[in-house]
Amino acid sequence: DNASGVAVLTETARRLVRGKPLDRDIYFLATTAEELGLLGAHAFADNPPLPLKKIVAAFNIDTIALAPAGSPLAIVGKGMTPLDRHIEAVARREKRKIVEGEAANAYVRRQDGWALLQHDVPTVMVSSAYSDIPRIEAFFEGPYHRPSDDLNRPIELGGAVEDTLFHVALARWFADTKKVRMSTK
Repeated sequence: DNASGVAVLTETARRLVRGKPLDRDIYFLATTAEELGLLGAHAFADNPPLPLKKIVAAFNIDTIALAPAGSPLAIVGKGMTPLDRHIEAVARREKRKIVEGEAANAYVRRQDGWALLQHDVPTVMVSSAYSDIPRIEAFFEGPYHRPSDDLNRPIELGGAVEDTLFHVALARWFADTKKVRMSTK
């Protein structure tokens, strides 16, 4: 799950650098020790290199390569920040569906974005992996962080590709000062 998040983060950065210049700076952060209590995320949130109030939006990327192509998106943290309406606008523009309801919020405290939410930074995780709760539960109860989680098992990359492209679109949207003002309300 961590490697898939880093892969999406890296590819998103690569695609953004190749595009037109953005109005806002975008920072990419890879933290450590999520499974030990979000230690890296809390270290960043408690001692940030920039004022947290300057962060317009933060997107956690984790556990990506599970959903097949064409899967809807889920927002982990839905209804907890003013980001939802903007994410929905990007989804409409990108012809992606977002699942109804807030079932994915069951996972909000176990992902790095939780550390930023505790400091009032608008943070969510947008992923097709969390759009099918039985599938994500089977993953967590199955190979997740076990020796059986290896490259001999098939990896579903269809949703990962679509999620990567969606994160590029999200980054461009939130970096546009005409679309998103400093206060995302």
